[in-house]
Amino acid sequence: MNLTFDHYYAYEELTAAVKAMASEYPNLCKLEAIGKTPEGRDIWALSITDYATGDHSVKPAYYMDGNHHAGEVTGSMACIYFAYRILKDYGTDPKVTTLLKNTAYYIIPRISCDGSETYLTTSEMLRSCNRPYPYPTLQPGVNAKDLDGDGEALMMRVEDPNGEWKAYEEDPRVLVRRKPDDFGGTYYRVFSEGLIEGYEEGEFIQPAPHKWGLDLNRNYPFGWFPEHRQPGASAYPLSQPETRAVADFVIAHPNIGSSVTMHTTGGVLAYPPGTKNASKAPKRDIDMYKEIGLMAKAEMGYDAANVYDEFLADPENYSSGAFDDWMYEHQGIPCYTIELWNLQQRSGAKDRWPDVQKLTEDEKAMDYLKMIKWSDENLGGAGFVDWHPFDHPQLGKVEIGGLKFKFVFQNCPGSYLEQEVEKTYRFCLRHSCVLPKLSVKSVSCEKAGDAYCVTATVQNTGYLSTFITVSAKNLKVDKPVVAGIALPEGGSLMIGKPEVKLGMLEGFGGVNTGYGYGAITTMKSDPTQATVQWMVKDVAPGSKATITFSHPKAGQASVEVEF
Repeated sequence: MNLTFDHYYAYEELTAAVKAMASEYPNLCKLEAIGKTPEGRDIWALSITDYATGDHSVKPAYYMDGNHHAGEVTGSMACIYFAYRILKDYGTDPKVTTLLKNTAYYIIPRISCDGSETYLTTSEMLRSCNRPYPYPTLQPGVNAKDLDGDGEALMMRVEDPNGEWKAYEEDPRVLVRRKPDDFGGTYYRVFSEGLIEGYEEGEFIQPAPHKWGLDLNRNYPFGWFPEHRQPGASAYPLSQPETRAVADFVIAHPNIGSSVTMHTTGGVLAYPPGTKNASKAPKRDIDMYKEIGLMAKAEMGYDAANVYDEFLADPENYSSGAFDDWMYEHQGIPCYTIELWNLQQRSGAKDRWPDVQKLTEDEKAMDYLKMIKWSDENLGGAGFVDWHPFDHPQLGKVEIGGLKFKFVFQNCPGSYLEQEVEKTYRFCLRHSCVLPKLSVKSVSCEKAGDAYCVTATVQNTGYLSTFITVSAKNLKVDKPVVAGIALPEGGSLMIGKPEVKLGMLEGFGGVNTGYGYGAITTMKSDPTQATVQWMVKDVAPGSKATITFSHPKAGQASVEVEF
Protein backbone atom coordinates (compact mmCIF):
# COMPACT_ATOMS: atom_id res chain seq x y z
CA MET A 1 0.00 0.00 0.00
CA ASN A 2 1.47 3.30 -1.10
CA LEU A 3 -0.59 6.42 -0.59
CA THR A 4 0.30 9.82 -1.99
CA PHE A 5 -0.37 13.12 -0.29
CA ASP A 6 -0.32 15.66 -3.08
CA HIS A 7 -4.10 15.95 -3.49
CA TYR A 8 -7.30 15.62 -1.50
CA TYR A 9 -9.19 12.34 -1.41
CA ALA A 10 -12.82 12.28 -2.45
CA TYR A 11 -14.96 9.72 -0.63
CA GLU A 12 -14.24 6.78 -2.95
CA GLU A 13 -10.48 7.23 -2.67
CA LEU A 14 -10.65 7.77 1.09
CA THR A 15 -12.73 4.61 1.47
CA ALA A 16 -10.26 2.65 -0.64
CA ALA A 17 -7.41 3.93 1.54
CA VAL A 18 -8.94 2.89 4.88
CA LYS A 19 -10.01 -0.48 3.49
CA ALA A 20 -6.49 -1.07 2.21
CA MET A 21 -5.08 -0.29 5.66
CA ALA A 22 -7.38 -2.82 7.32
CA SER A 23 -6.67 -5.42 4.63
CA GLU A 24 -2.90 -5.03 4.55
CA TYR A 25 -2.42 -4.75 8.32
CA PRO A 26 -5.09 -7.06 9.83
CA ASN A 27 -3.09 -7.53 13.03
CA LEU A 28 -2.84 -3.78 13.56
CA CYS A 29 -5.92 -2.18 12.05
CA LYS A 30 -9.67 -2.76 12.32
CA LEU A 31 -12.18 -0.81 10.24
CA GLU A 32 -15.82 -0.21 11.08
CA ALA A 33 -18.65 2.01 9.92
CA ILE A 34 -19.99 3.93 12.90
CA GLY A 35 -22.92 5.48 11.06
CA LYS A 36 -24.38 6.45 7.72
CA THR A 37 -24.91 9.88 6.27
CA PRO A 38 -28.26 10.92 4.78
CA GLU A 39 -26.83 10.19 1.31
CA GLY A 40 -25.87 6.67 2.39
CA ARG A 41 -22.11 7.04 2.90
CA ASP A 42 -20.45 5.09 5.69
CA ILE A 43 -18.67 7.12 8.35
CA TRP A 44 -15.45 5.17 8.81
CA ALA A 45 -13.53 4.63 12.03
CA LEU A 46 -10.13 2.96 12.35
CA SER A 47 -9.04 1.21 15.55
CA ILE A 48 -5.28 0.77 15.39
CA THR A 49 -3.07 -1.10 17.85
CA ASP A 50 -0.89 -4.20 18.04
CA TYR A 51 -3.65 -6.73 18.63
CA ALA A 52 -1.08 -9.37 19.56
CA THR A 53 -0.55 -7.49 22.83
CA GLY A 54 -4.23 -7.01 23.58
CA ASP A 55 -7.44 -5.60 22.20
CA HIS A 56 -7.75 -1.87 21.63
CA SER A 57 -10.39 -1.72 24.37
CA VAL A 58 -7.93 -2.64 27.16
CA LYS A 59 -5.30 -0.03 26.26
CA PRO A 60 -5.16 3.71 26.83
CA ALA A 61 -6.45 5.37 23.68
CA TYR A 62 -5.82 8.47 21.60
CA TYR A 63 -8.67 9.85 19.49
CA MET A 64 -8.47 11.85 16.25
CA ASP A 65 -11.07 13.06 13.77
CA GLY A 66 -11.42 15.23 10.69
CA ASN A 67 -14.06 17.08 8.70
CA HIS A 68 -16.62 18.25 11.19
CA HIS A 69 -16.50 21.06 8.65
CA ALA A 70 -16.91 19.83 5.10
CA GLY A 71 -14.45 22.15 3.42
CA GLU A 72 -11.61 21.68 5.89
CA VAL A 73 -10.30 18.66 4.04
CA THR A 74 -6.69 19.11 5.12
CA GLY A 75 -7.96 17.66 8.41
CA SER A 76 -9.13 14.40 6.87
CA MET A 77 -5.83 14.07 5.04
CA ALA A 78 -3.95 14.58 8.32
CA CYS A 79 -5.97 11.72 9.81
CA ILE A 80 -5.28 9.44 6.85
CA TYR A 81 -1.59 10.31 6.92
CA PHE A 82 -1.33 9.60 10.65
CA ALA A 83 -2.93 6.17 10.26
CA TYR A 84 -0.81 5.40 7.20
CA ARG A 85 2.45 6.34 8.91
CA ILE A 86 1.96 4.43 12.14
CA LEU A 87 1.01 1.32 10.19
CA LYS A 88 3.93 1.65 7.77
CA ASP A 89 6.43 2.46 10.51
CA TYR A 90 5.43 -0.36 12.87
CA GLY A 91 8.33 -2.75 13.23
CA THR A 92 10.93 -0.32 11.87
CA ASP A 93 10.45 2.74 14.07
CA PRO A 94 11.03 1.73 17.73
CA LYS A 95 8.88 4.56 19.09
CA VAL A 96 5.92 3.72 16.88
CA THR A 97 6.29 0.01 17.59
CA THR A 98 6.31 0.54 21.35
CA LEU A 99 3.33 2.89 21.17
CA LEU A 100 1.24 0.44 19.16
CA LYS A 101 2.03 -2.36 21.59
CA ASN A 102 0.71 -0.26 24.46
CA THR A 103 -1.71 2.27 22.98
CA ALA A 104 -4.87 2.27 20.88
CA TYR A 105 -5.59 4.88 18.22
CA TYR A 106 -9.12 5.73 17.15
CA ILE A 107 -9.30 7.70 13.92
CA ILE A 108 -12.46 9.00 12.22
CA PRO A 109 -10.99 10.69 9.15
CA ARG A 110 -14.13 12.22 7.68
CA ILE A 111 -17.27 13.00 9.66
CA SER A 112 -19.16 15.13 7.14
CA CYS A 113 -18.82 12.72 4.22
CA ASP A 114 -21.69 14.16 2.19
CA GLY A 115 -20.62 17.75 2.65
CA SER A 116 -16.97 17.06 1.88
CA GLU A 117 -17.94 15.21 -1.29
CA THR A 118 -19.83 18.26 -2.48
CA TYR A 119 -16.88 20.47 -1.58
CA LEU A 120 -14.35 18.29 -3.38
CA THR A 121 -16.33 17.49 -6.52
CA THR A 122 -18.10 20.79 -7.25
CA SER A 123 -17.35 24.50 -7.03
CA GLU A 124 -19.59 24.76 -3.96
CA MET A 125 -18.41 25.91 -0.55
CA LEU A 126 -20.20 24.97 2.64
CA ARG A 127 -19.77 24.77 6.39
CA SER A 128 -20.70 21.16 7.20
CA CYS A 129 -23.55 19.47 5.34
CA ASN A 130 -25.15 19.83 1.93
CA ARG A 131 -28.62 19.91 3.46
CA PRO A 132 -30.78 23.05 3.31
CA TYR A 133 -30.61 24.81 6.67
CA PRO A 134 -32.07 26.85 8.26
CA TYR A 135 -34.14 27.76 5.18
CA PRO A 136 -35.67 25.14 2.88
CA THR A 137 -35.10 27.24 -0.25
CA LEU A 138 -32.68 29.86 -1.55
CA GLN A 139 -33.13 33.21 0.15
CA PRO A 140 -33.16 36.64 -1.51
CA GLY A 141 -29.75 38.06 -2.32
CA VAL A 142 -26.53 36.87 -3.92
CA ASN A 143 -26.10 33.10 -3.70
CA ALA A 144 -22.59 31.86 -4.51
CA LYS A 145 -22.21 30.01 -7.81
CA ASP A 146 -19.44 29.43 -10.33
CA LEU A 147 -20.61 31.49 -13.28
CA ASP A 148 -17.62 31.48 -15.61
CA GLY A 149 -17.04 27.72 -15.44
CA ASP A 150 -13.51 27.77 -14.02
CA GLY A 151 -14.45 25.51 -11.10
CA GLU A 152 -14.21 28.28 -8.50
CA ALA A 153 -16.87 30.53 -7.02
CA LEU A 154 -14.68 33.56 -6.37
CA MET A 155 -15.50 37.23 -5.94
CA MET A 156 -17.57 39.42 -8.21
CA ARG A 157 -17.06 43.16 -8.36
CA VAL A 158 -19.78 45.38 -9.75
CA GLU A 159 -18.90 48.92 -10.82
CA ASP A 160 -21.02 51.41 -8.89
CA PRO A 161 -20.34 55.15 -8.43
CA ASN A 162 -21.51 54.73 -4.85
CA GLY A 163 -19.46 51.58 -4.21
CA GLU A 164 -17.33 51.02 -1.12
CA TRP A 165 -14.22 49.67 -2.83
CA LYS A 166 -11.60 50.88 -5.26
CA ALA A 167 -8.56 49.32 -6.89
CA TYR A 168 -5.25 49.78 -5.07
CA GLU A 169 -3.07 51.97 -7.26
CA GLU A 170 0.17 50.03 -6.74
CA ASP A 171 -1.44 46.65 -7.44
CA PRO A 172 -4.99 46.80 -8.84
CA ARG A 173 -5.57 43.14 -7.98
CA VAL A 174 -6.21 44.37 -4.45
CA LEU A 175 -9.27 46.37 -3.50
CA VAL A 176 -9.13 48.96 -0.73
CA ARG A 177 -11.86 50.83 1.06
CA ARG A 178 -12.71 54.32 -0.17
CA LYS A 179 -11.47 57.16 1.97
CA PRO A 180 -14.08 59.53 3.40
CA ASP A 181 -13.12 62.15 0.79
CA ASP A 182 -12.84 59.80 -2.21
CA PHE A 183 -15.09 60.97 -5.04
CA GLY A 184 -14.95 60.91 -8.80
CA GLY A 185 -13.09 57.63 -9.23
CA THR A 186 -14.01 54.09 -10.23
CA TYR A 187 -15.68 52.29 -7.35
CA TYR A 188 -17.11 48.84 -6.83
CA ARG A 189 -19.42 46.77 -4.72
CA VAL A 190 -18.07 43.28 -4.09
CA PHE A 191 -20.03 40.05 -3.63
CA SER A 192 -19.54 36.35 -4.02
CA GLU A 193 -19.56 35.22 -7.61
CA GLY A 194 -23.13 34.09 -8.09
CA LEU A 195 -26.75 34.78 -8.95
CA ILE A 196 -29.25 36.98 -7.17
CA GLU A 197 -32.36 35.23 -5.92
CA GLY A 198 -35.45 37.37 -6.34
CA TYR A 199 -33.56 40.07 -8.21
CA GLU A 200 -35.34 43.21 -9.30
CA GLU A 201 -33.46 45.66 -11.48
CA GLY A 202 -32.12 48.65 -9.61
CA GLU A 203 -32.49 47.15 -6.14
CA PHE A 204 -29.80 47.44 -3.45
CA ILE A 205 -27.98 44.12 -3.68
CA GLN A 206 -27.31 42.12 -0.52
CA PRO A 207 -25.59 38.80 0.14
CA ALA A 208 -28.01 35.96 0.84
CA PRO A 209 -27.82 33.69 3.88
CA HIS A 210 -25.96 30.53 2.96
CA LYS A 211 -28.23 27.79 1.71
CA TRP A 212 -26.27 25.18 3.69
CA GLY A 213 -25.77 26.79 7.08
CA LEU A 214 -25.67 23.69 9.27
CA ASP A 215 -22.58 23.49 11.49
CA LEU A 216 -21.82 20.08 13.00
CA ASN A 217 -19.34 21.71 15.36
CA ARG A 218 -22.20 23.63 16.99
CA ASN A 219 -24.39 20.55 17.45
CA TYR A 220 -22.80 19.02 20.56
CA PRO A 221 -24.57 19.13 23.93
CA PHE A 222 -22.24 21.26 26.03
CA GLY A 223 -23.12 24.95 25.74
CA TRP A 224 -25.63 24.27 22.98
CA PHE A 225 -27.95 27.13 22.03
CA PRO A 226 -30.76 27.21 19.45
CA GLU A 227 -30.40 28.81 16.05
CA HIS A 228 -31.35 32.35 17.08
CA ARG A 229 -28.38 32.42 19.46
CA GLN A 230 -25.97 30.06 17.73
CA PRO A 231 -26.19 29.92 13.93
CA GLY A 232 -25.79 26.42 12.55
CA ALA A 233 -26.75 24.67 15.79
CA SER A 234 -29.67 22.67 14.32
CA ALA A 235 -32.88 21.75 16.11
CA TYR A 236 -31.37 20.10 19.19
CA PRO A 237 -28.02 18.66 20.37
CA LEU A 238 -26.79 15.63 18.42
CA SER A 239 -29.73 15.97 16.03
CA GLN A 240 -27.50 15.15 13.07
CA PRO A 241 -26.54 11.55 12.26
CA GLU A 242 -22.89 12.52 11.90
CA THR A 243 -22.53 14.08 15.36
CA ARG A 244 -24.64 11.37 16.97
CA ALA A 245 -22.36 8.71 15.50
CA VAL A 246 -19.27 10.48 16.82
CA ALA A 247 -20.73 10.99 20.30
CA ASP A 248 -21.85 7.35 20.50
CA PHE A 249 -18.38 6.22 19.45
CA VAL A 250 -16.63 8.33 22.09
CA ILE A 251 -18.94 7.19 24.87
CA ALA A 252 -18.54 3.55 23.80
CA HIS A 253 -14.76 3.88 24.19
CA PRO A 254 -14.09 4.93 27.79
CA ASN A 255 -10.37 4.26 27.31
CA ILE A 256 -9.97 7.52 25.34
CA GLY A 257 -7.63 9.72 27.35
CA SER A 258 -6.62 12.48 24.93
CA SER A 259 -7.94 13.77 21.64
CA VAL A 260 -7.56 16.11 18.69
CA THR A 261 -10.09 17.30 16.15
CA MET A 262 -8.67 18.51 12.84
CA HIS A 263 -9.83 21.74 11.23
CA THR A 264 -8.57 24.59 9.06
CA THR A 265 -7.39 27.30 8.98
CA GLY A 266 -5.25 29.35 11.35
CA GLY A 267 -2.08 27.52 12.29
CA VAL A 268 -3.01 27.16 15.94
CA LEU A 269 -4.10 24.62 18.53
CA ALA A 270 -7.23 25.95 20.21
CA TYR A 271 -8.15 24.42 23.54
CA PRO A 272 -11.14 24.63 25.92
CA PRO A 273 -12.86 26.13 27.71
CA GLY A 274 -14.64 27.95 24.93
CA THR A 275 -17.49 29.29 27.02
CA LYS A 276 -15.57 31.00 29.83
CA ASN A 277 -12.20 32.48 30.63
CA ALA A 278 -9.34 30.03 31.09
CA SER A 279 -8.87 31.55 34.55
CA LYS A 280 -12.22 30.01 35.52
CA ALA A 281 -11.11 26.51 34.54
CA PRO A 282 -8.94 24.31 36.79
CA LYS A 283 -5.41 25.70 36.68
CA ARG A 284 -3.92 22.22 36.50
CA ASP A 285 -5.87 21.49 33.31
CA ILE A 286 -4.88 24.77 31.66
CA ASP A 287 -1.24 24.18 32.60
CA MET A 288 -1.50 20.76 30.94
CA TYR A 289 -2.91 22.27 27.74
CA LYS A 290 -0.08 24.79 27.66
CA GLU A 291 2.65 22.23 28.38
CA ILE A 292 1.50 19.83 25.68
CA GLY A 293 1.01 22.81 23.40
CA LEU A 294 4.74 23.48 23.55
CA MET A 295 5.26 20.20 21.71
CA ALA A 296 3.01 21.48 18.93
CA LYS A 297 5.06 24.65 18.75
CA ALA A 298 8.23 22.57 18.45
CA GLU A 299 6.90 20.21 15.77
CA MET A 300 4.42 22.34 13.83
CA GLY A 301 5.40 25.91 14.57
CA TYR A 302 1.85 26.51 15.83
CA ASP A 303 0.94 28.07 19.16
CA ALA A 304 -1.64 26.71 21.58
CA ALA A 305 -4.27 29.22 22.66
CA ASN A 306 -7.43 29.21 24.71
CA VAL A 307 -10.57 29.52 22.60
CA TYR A 308 -12.43 31.97 24.82
CA ASP A 309 -9.57 34.26 25.77
CA GLU A 310 -7.86 34.54 22.39
CA PHE A 311 -10.42 34.01 19.65
CA LEU A 312 -13.79 35.41 20.60
CA ALA A 313 -14.93 38.72 19.20
CA ASP A 314 -17.98 38.76 21.49
CA PRO A 315 -17.47 37.29 24.98
CA GLU A 316 -21.21 37.41 25.65
CA ASN A 317 -22.41 35.69 22.47
CA TYR A 318 -19.60 33.17 22.26
CA SER A 319 -19.63 30.25 19.85
CA SER A 320 -20.96 27.13 21.54
CA GLY A 321 -21.90 23.51 21.04
CA ALA A 322 -18.38 22.60 19.91
CA PHE A 323 -16.88 19.11 19.99
CA ASP A 324 -13.77 20.09 21.98
CA ASP A 325 -15.86 21.67 24.74
CA TRP A 326 -18.13 18.63 24.89
CA MET A 327 -15.11 16.34 25.20
CA TYR A 328 -13.56 18.37 27.99
CA GLU A 329 -16.60 19.69 29.86
CA HIS A 330 -18.86 16.61 29.61
CA GLN A 331 -16.42 13.70 29.21
CA GLY A 332 -13.40 15.05 31.08
CA ILE A 333 -11.17 14.31 28.07
CA PRO A 334 -8.69 16.98 26.97
CA CYS A 335 -9.13 17.97 23.35
CA TYR A 336 -7.32 20.30 20.98
CA THR A 337 -8.89 21.77 17.88
CA ILE A 338 -5.95 21.84 15.47
CA GLU A 339 -6.41 24.57 12.89
CA LEU A 340 -4.13 23.39 10.10
CA TRP A 341 -2.56 25.56 7.40
CA ASN A 342 -2.13 29.30 7.63
CA LEU A 343 -1.65 31.28 4.45
CA GLN A 344 -1.57 34.51 6.41
CA GLN A 345 1.29 33.27 8.56
CA ARG A 346 3.16 31.95 5.54
CA SER A 347 2.81 35.25 3.70
CA GLY A 348 3.76 37.43 6.66
CA ALA A 349 0.25 38.81 7.15
CA LYS A 350 -1.36 39.15 10.56
CA ASP A 351 -3.05 35.87 11.34
CA ARG A 352 -4.40 35.85 14.89
CA TRP A 353 -7.81 37.23 15.72
CA PRO A 354 -6.81 39.83 18.32
CA ASP A 355 -4.21 41.23 15.92
CA VAL A 356 -6.48 41.14 12.87
CA GLN A 357 -9.22 42.88 14.81
CA LYS A 358 -6.93 45.86 15.43
CA LEU A 359 -5.85 46.36 11.83
CA THR A 360 -6.87 49.44 9.91
CA GLU A 361 -8.59 49.02 6.56
CA ASP A 362 -5.36 49.91 4.77
CA GLU A 363 -3.41 47.36 6.82
CA LYS A 364 -5.96 44.68 5.93
CA ALA A 365 -5.50 45.51 2.26
CA MET A 366 -1.72 45.24 2.57
CA ASP A 367 -2.08 41.87 4.25
CA TYR A 368 -4.29 40.71 1.38
CA LEU A 369 -1.59 41.86 -1.01
CA LYS A 370 0.99 39.82 0.92
CA MET A 371 -1.09 36.70 0.33
CA ILE A 372 -1.33 37.44 -3.39
CA LYS A 373 2.42 37.97 -3.57
CA TRP A 374 2.97 34.69 -1.72
CA SER A 375 0.96 33.03 -4.48
CA ASP A 376 3.06 34.83 -7.09
CA GLU A 377 6.31 33.64 -5.53
CA ASN A 378 5.35 30.12 -4.46
CA LEU A 379 2.59 29.02 -6.83
CA GLY A 380 3.60 30.89 -9.94
CA GLY A 381 0.55 33.09 -9.47
CA ALA A 382 -1.84 30.12 -9.65
CA GLY A 383 -3.43 31.03 -6.33
CA PHE A 384 -5.02 34.21 -7.66
CA VAL A 385 -7.42 34.68 -10.56
CA ASP A 386 -7.00 38.06 -12.22
CA TRP A 387 -10.08 40.20 -12.46
CA HIS A 388 -11.70 39.52 -15.81
CA PRO A 389 -14.93 40.73 -17.43
CA PHE A 390 -18.06 38.61 -17.39
CA ASP A 391 -21.51 39.25 -18.77
CA HIS A 392 -23.72 38.57 -15.77
CA PRO A 393 -27.24 37.39 -16.70
CA GLN A 394 -28.80 39.81 -14.20
CA LEU A 395 -26.29 42.61 -13.69
CA GLY A 396 -24.69 42.86 -17.10
CA LYS A 397 -21.01 43.81 -17.06
CA VAL A 398 -19.16 42.60 -13.95
CA GLU A 399 -15.65 41.36 -13.19
CA ILE A 400 -14.80 38.05 -11.55
CA GLY A 401 -11.54 37.21 -9.78
CA GLY A 402 -9.71 37.04 -6.49
CA LEU A 403 -7.71 34.74 -4.28
CA LYS A 404 -8.60 31.07 -4.65
CA PHE A 405 -10.28 30.23 -1.39
CA LYS A 406 -10.72 26.46 -1.29
CA PHE A 407 -7.20 25.19 -1.96
CA VAL A 408 -5.05 28.20 -1.23
CA PHE A 409 -6.62 29.89 1.79
CA GLN A 410 -8.90 27.36 3.50
CA ASN A 411 -6.70 24.38 2.61
CA CYS A 412 -3.11 24.25 1.53
CA PRO A 413 -2.26 23.79 -2.13
CA GLY A 414 -1.62 20.16 -3.03
CA SER A 415 2.11 20.83 -3.30
CA TYR A 416 2.14 21.82 0.40
CA LEU A 417 -0.15 19.07 1.69
CA GLU A 418 2.42 16.44 2.63
CA GLN A 419 4.57 18.84 4.64
CA GLU A 420 1.46 20.07 6.49
CA VAL A 421 0.21 16.61 7.44
CA GLU A 422 3.70 15.29 8.18
CA LYS A 423 4.37 17.89 10.85
CA THR A 424 0.90 17.22 12.26
CA TYR A 425 1.83 13.55 12.48
CA ARG A 426 4.97 14.40 14.43
CA PHE A 427 3.05 16.36 17.02
CA CYS A 428 0.20 13.87 17.36
CA LEU A 429 2.63 10.99 17.81
CA ARG A 430 4.29 12.89 20.66
CA HIS A 431 0.91 13.91 22.03
CA SER A 432 -0.22 10.29 22.22
CA CYS A 433 2.71 9.56 24.53
CA VAL A 434 1.11 11.54 27.38
CA LEU A 435 -1.52 8.92 28.25
CA PRO A 436 -1.43 7.20 31.64
CA LYS A 437 -0.05 3.68 31.58
CA LEU A 438 -0.17 1.01 34.29
CA SER A 439 2.94 -1.05 34.95
CA VAL A 440 3.72 -3.62 37.64
CA LYS A 441 6.59 -2.24 39.69
CA SER A 442 7.12 -5.22 42.00
CA VAL A 443 5.51 -8.41 43.23
CA SER A 444 6.38 -10.84 46.02
CA CYS A 445 4.97 -14.03 47.49
CA GLU A 446 6.13 -15.01 50.99
CA LYS A 447 5.08 -18.05 52.99
CA ALA A 448 3.43 -17.24 56.30
CA GLY A 449 2.65 -20.46 58.16
CA ASP A 450 0.06 -22.37 56.16
CA ALA A 451 -0.68 -19.33 54.00
CA TYR A 452 1.06 -16.99 51.59
CA CYS A 453 1.35 -13.21 51.71
CA VAL A 454 1.12 -11.81 48.18
CA THR A 455 2.20 -8.19 47.74
CA ALA A 456 2.12 -6.26 44.47
CA THR A 457 2.83 -2.65 43.57
CA VAL A 458 1.47 -0.94 40.48
CA GLN A 459 2.67 2.36 39.08
CA ASN A 460 1.49 4.87 36.51
CA THR A 461 4.39 5.46 34.13
CA GLY A 462 2.55 8.05 32.03
CA TYR A 463 2.60 11.84 32.00
CA LEU A 464 -1.12 12.20 32.76
CA SER A 465 -2.74 11.00 35.94
CA THR A 466 -5.27 8.21 35.74
CA PHE A 467 -8.04 10.76 36.32
CA ILE A 468 -6.73 12.68 33.26
CA THR A 469 -8.22 16.09 34.12
CA VAL A 470 -9.63 17.94 37.10
CA SER A 471 -12.69 18.40 34.91
CA ALA A 472 -13.18 14.61 34.98
CA LYS A 473 -12.95 14.62 38.78
CA ASN A 474 -15.48 17.42 39.00
CA LEU A 475 -17.79 15.49 36.69
CA LYS A 476 -17.26 12.38 38.84
CA VAL A 477 -16.42 10.33 35.76
CA ASP A 478 -12.95 9.47 37.09
CA LYS A 479 -12.50 5.81 37.98
CA PRO A 480 -10.11 4.11 40.42
CA VAL A 481 -7.36 1.68 39.54
CA VAL A 482 -8.59 -1.83 40.36
CA ALA A 483 -6.40 -4.74 41.46
CA GLY A 484 -7.67 -8.28 40.99
CA ILE A 485 -6.26 -11.69 41.86
CA ALA A 486 -7.17 -14.95 40.13
CA LEU A 487 -6.27 -17.90 42.35
CA PRO A 488 -5.41 -21.44 41.28
CA GLU A 489 -8.02 -24.14 41.70
CA GLY A 490 -8.87 -24.69 45.37
CA GLY A 491 -7.21 -21.49 46.57
CA SER A 492 -9.01 -19.01 48.79
CA LEU A 493 -8.42 -15.64 50.40
CA MET A 494 -7.90 -15.30 54.13
CA ILE A 495 -7.40 -11.54 53.95
CA GLY A 496 -8.35 -9.26 51.08
CA LYS A 497 -10.99 -9.27 48.37
CA PRO A 498 -10.75 -10.65 44.84
CA GLU A 499 -10.99 -7.07 43.58
CA VAL A 500 -9.56 -4.07 45.39
CA LYS A 501 -10.04 -0.42 44.44
CA LEU A 502 -6.74 1.42 44.76
CA GLY A 503 -7.87 4.94 43.89
CA MET A 504 -6.14 7.31 41.49
CA LEU A 505 -2.49 7.32 40.51
CA GLU A 506 -0.70 10.53 39.68
CA GLY A 507 1.30 10.84 36.47
CA PHE A 508 4.82 12.19 36.42
CA GLY A 509 3.46 15.39 34.90
CA GLY A 510 1.47 16.03 38.07
CA VAL A 511 4.31 15.54 40.54
CA ASN A 512 5.18 18.83 42.19
CA THR A 513 8.72 19.99 41.49
CA GLY A 514 10.65 23.19 41.84
CA TYR A 515 13.83 25.19 41.79
CA GLY A 516 14.81 27.32 44.73
CA TYR A 517 17.68 28.39 46.95
CA GLY A 518 20.18 26.56 44.79
CA ALA A 519 18.25 23.28 44.91
CA ILE A 520 16.21 21.20 42.49
CA THR A 521 13.40 19.52 44.41
CA THR A 522 10.70 16.90 44.06
CA MET A 523 8.03 18.04 46.47
CA LYS A 524 5.12 16.42 48.24
CA SER A 525 2.62 15.07 45.72
CA ASP A 526 -0.04 12.45 45.28
CA PRO A 527 1.60 9.05 44.72
CA THR A 528 2.26 7.58 41.30
CA GLN A 529 2.06 4.05 42.72
CA ALA A 530 -0.08 1.91 45.02
CA THR A 531 0.43 -1.40 46.82
CA VAL A 532 -2.06 -4.19 47.45
CA GLN A 533 -1.72 -7.27 49.66
CA TRP A 534 -3.59 -10.55 50.00
CA MET A 535 -3.29 -13.54 52.33
CA VAL A 536 -3.88 -16.73 50.35
CA LYS A 537 -4.46 -20.27 51.62
CA ASP A 538 -5.28 -23.71 50.27
CA VAL A 539 -2.88 -23.53 47.33
CA ALA A 540 -0.49 -26.22 46.20
CA PRO A 541 3.23 -25.49 45.99
CA GLY A 542 4.16 -24.62 42.42
CA SER A 543 0.67 -23.39 41.54
CA LYS A 544 0.24 -19.84 40.28
CA ALA A 545 -2.01 -16.84 40.75
CA THR A 546 -2.47 -13.99 38.29
CA ILE A 547 -2.64 -10.41 39.50
CA THR A 548 -4.18 -7.87 37.14
CA PHE A 549 -4.29 -4.12 37.56
CA SER A 550 -6.73 -2.26 35.35
CA HIS A 551 -8.07 1.19 34.68
CA PRO A 552 -10.35 2.37 31.85
CA LYS A 553 -7.90 5.03 30.67
CA ALA A 554 -4.57 3.56 31.79
CA GLY A 555 -4.92 0.04 30.45
CA GLN A 556 -4.00 -3.23 32.13
CA ALA A 557 -0.90 -4.74 33.67
CA SER A 558 -0.65 -8.37 34.79
CA VAL A 559 1.87 -10.52 36.60
CA GLU A 560 1.98 -14.12 37.80
CA VAL A 561 3.18 -15.30 41.20
CA GLU A 562 4.15 -18.84 42.08
CA PHE A 563 3.36 -20.33 45.48
